[in-house]
Amino acid sequence: MRNVVIGIFVVLLLAVLALGAVPAGLLRGVVSEKLQGASERHVEIGTVSRDSFFSYSPVITVENIRVAQPSWAGKGDFLTLKSISARVSVLGILTGAARPDRVRIDGLDIALVRDKNGRSNWHDGDDDDRKGSAPVLTDLDIINSRFSLIDHKRDLSLSGPVSVSSTDGLRAEGRGTFLKSKATLLFTGGAIAGIDPEADYPFSLKLQSPALTLAAKGKMSGALNTDNFTASLSARAPTLKNLDRIIEAGLFGTQPIDLRADIRHDNNDWYIKTLNGSIGRSRLSGKATILKRDGRTRIDADINAATLDFDDLADDAGRARAAALTRRIGPRVLPNTRINLSKMGPTDGELNFTVNRLLSRRDTVFRSLKGKLSLDHKVIKITGLDVGLKSGRMNGSIQVDHRSGAPKLSTDLTLNGASLSDLIGNGDIVTATMRGRVRLSGSGDTFREALEKADGKAAMVATRGSVRATVAHVLGQNLGGAVEEIIGNPKARVPMRCLVANFSARNGVLTPQPLAIDTEVSIGRGEGRITLDGEQISLVLRGGAKGKSALRIVDPIRISGTLTAPDVSVAGLGKAEDAEKPSLGDVLKVAGKSIGSALGIGDSDEQKKAFIRKPKSLNCSAVVAAAMR
Repeated sequence: MRNVVIGIFVVLLLAVLALGAVPAGLLRGVVSEKLQGASERHVEIGTVSRDSFFSYSPVITVENIRVAQPSWAGKGDFLTLKSISARVSVLGILTGAARPDRVRIDGLDIALVRDKNGRSNWHDGDDDDRKGSAPVLTDLDIINSRFSLIDHKRDLSLSGPVSVSSTDGLRAEGRGTFLKSKATLLFTGGAIAGIDPEADYPFSLKLQSPALTLAAKGKMSGALNTDNFTASLSARAPTLKNLDRIIEAGLFGTQPIDLRADIRHDNNDWYIKTLNGSIGRSRLSGKATILKRDGRTRIDADINAATLDFDDLADDAGRARAAALTRRIGPRVLPNTRINLSKMGPTDGELNFTVNRLLSRRDTVFRSLKGKLSLDHKVIKITGLDVGLKSGRMNGSIQVDHRSGAPKLSTDLTLNGASLSDLIGNGDIVTATMRGRVRLSGSGDTFREALEKADGKAAMVATRGSVRATVAHVLGQNLGGAVEEIIGNPKARVPMRCLVANFSARNGVLTPQPLAIDTEVSIGRGEGRITLDGEQISLVLRGGAKGKSALRIVDPIRISGTLTAPDVSVAGLGKAEDAEKPSLGDVLKVAGKSIGSALGIGDSDEQKKAFIRKPKSLNCSAVVAAAMR
């Protein structure tokens, strides 16, 4: 509505350029052309008159205006107007400070329409770059008027009365639907009667619906100056996406929101001075600036979260899709986070983020998160990444480059001080404090897809720790030592000199380069692969005893299963925990194989080749240094 009034004001201002002496009847064609706009809407105008033959501040009145809808908006009228009048100053026009006042509107009925692509009938072009081009109102009365709004892009439909008076101020009430649920709108403002055009103009807005409750209270820089204002906002909704339907900032579906913010709008720019509230069980605070320059949007923000659950950043439909995928392919370690930036458009910026406590409905080693995210022409960089773990920390950087082709992911992460049992859930088979380095790169629309085809390396090392004695002897394929520990002290442990798991990645397949462990009583080396597509593990550890071994164990240590649930089998006895208290039958089974092997019965060529008869201790410092490069 305001744009229509402004359009009429502009026409009226042009009409008095001849120092107030131009006959009003000559203005009808100019007014009609202005109201038609680029859409070539049919316009009808009754009469145009002025209050005096000659005046430098004439009151111009236009009566019985009818403007049809543009063809794309359907049949009917865009607006009908009984009359509009305004006083304008010719001197103000000549000095460039024209301010029409004493504006009076009677009998306005305006039907606002916007289609699903965002095309609206209240302006014909893109006004993103306009700054302060609208006349400022000082006196306004609106009586006997109504509005209706059908916004297909927002799925919002409202209609009701609108009025402005010197006693009651501005009031617009609408009833209708939002996202197919009942909705009401109330917009109020102060009186527009002889006010200073530069003075603050108070306003309030409240939209109520089961899909969204949005309230705003603030001040505009001049009456109805929606280009410049400050406000305090509050919003509650079942998902952040419902709020985005109104503000159109490109937000996503989430769990229920309860947010409050203090904002400032300055022409095309937005300043979020404070933001507080919750998304699901996540508690957030922060600030942001959103600037539009040369057709691009720049967002700079600082976000702090006392708690954050990444599951809160998906709505119920998103959670259902994720759950269905998990049921179909099983649980995964690699996140399915989307890294495709095709919908980001011309957006740049920087985001500093801190999460004091990470929440999860599943067991996880992650505890906190901190870093800086920068976005520049479809290149995302996360630098200064600091992830607090259950024990230890992970640091480094991540980049996604989507300037051409599929998104290209690259990671460079280091691990320090993490407990092996925390990382892979191996119980007390091996206790060690780990260090690590992950440098992987691949392409795909999600983090998981990119890593499933990744090249690079992934390594974890430890230079001290301990190993369950029975497992250490099995690793050395020493039956006598294993049986002695099982009978004498099944919970005994032996020192570990070093553990090196250095994997080379090629097209998502990790192969040991090397995988080795050196304990007080044995040395073991591994072979096999980890396939990131499906997260399948297929590794075998074989070795030899450092001391004497009368009988060697034929079956090695096997690691199978998935990254989510690795399965360790010791000496053919099944899971590793079963080897701690084997049955007599289990021991006899292992002994039988060992005796057969000693007699040359049933030993495969692979087993003979893999057995290390005189193992050499690892050069721990050298292999660890190579893995961490």
